[in-house]
Amino acid sequence: GTQSISPFYWAIESGSLVTAQAMINDLLTIRADRDNYYYGYDDLFMRHPDVIQRLCADAANLLWPLLDGLVWRSRTVVAGQRRVNYYVKHLMQDSEGKMNQAMEWLAKNKDPKIICHPVVVTFSDVFWGQLANQYFLLGRLYFLFTLIVFLFSQSILNHLHSKAADETEEEYIAIFVCRVFVYLGSMTRLLFQQTVLALTDCRSGNVTKLGGILPIPSYLFSFQQFGSLMLVICLVLMLALEPVIHCMGAGTDKLFSPHCKEAKNIKDAYSVVSAIALLLYWLLLTDLTAFSMRFSAFLLVIGRVASEVGLFLGALVYLI
Repeated sequence: GTQSISPFYWAIESGSLVTAQAMINDLLTIRADRDNYYYGYDDLFMRHPDVIQRLCADAANLLWPLLDGLVWRSRTVVAGQRRVNYYVKHLMQDSEGKMNQAMEWLAKNKDPKIICHPVVVTFSDVFWGQLANQYFLLGRLYFLFTLIVFLFSQSILNHLHSKAADETEEEYIAIFVCRVFVYLGSMTRLLFQQTVLALTDCRSGNVTKLGGILPIPSYLFSFQQFGSLMLVICLVLMLALEPVIHCMGAGTDKLFSPHCKEAKNIKDAYSVVSAIALLLYWLLLTDLTAFSMRFSAFLLVIGRVASEVGLFLGALVYLI
């Protein structure tokens, strides 16, 4: 027939993991004769481009032998060191020249030992150092700039004077421009991102039912994405409660003044939502700790301790 059957995958499906490991060791052993070197690395990944995904799902114990086979160590020692080659091309790029999903599959596997394997560390460092960190840093710098503009519009420019009567029209214009930038440059961008992620999860059925009833898109179980959604909600509420908008038709003596009778009753609510939004902006910047292992470890410890403190306070409230 025309059906193609992989002996390697057949061994995994039948539970013959010892046989599958023997195939891996045989393919990834470097041999040579007088004319050529022979190494089955390319053949393995060309024939099984999803081998990492398959092993993560059905035979996680074979990941370590597979990754060990992607390393060549020289027997010659020079000045206490020896040459090491890592064959990571097919872990970074698929047959079509696109980015391979190997790192995503390994991350979903949630095995810290595999993540610490030298091959995984090598190709993840190449991804981060030569590609990902630049785009990540540019995105975070824009977010940081948005935070600074938000800080000026909410906490600095409108508190330059102790009395509202001393505030100038130029200051009101500056506050208005900053808030327009926040609403157009931050709120709309985050709202678009949240809408795309929600639609993608819903269309693919990637949802989790909360309490077995309420479907929640799976992307919201990420701290960054959930925080972004909360920030979008706060910015939308701020736009609805914006004092400058409510005072536009009130006939104030200064352009874009937020002080009028129509806005008096909503200022307290606006201030509370603004404070929550500012807190969320700072919390969402915590992923900048990725540039420092020390800060990342500190943040991880804080997260662990915070959950324990929350449990302690909850028990204390229950006892009181």
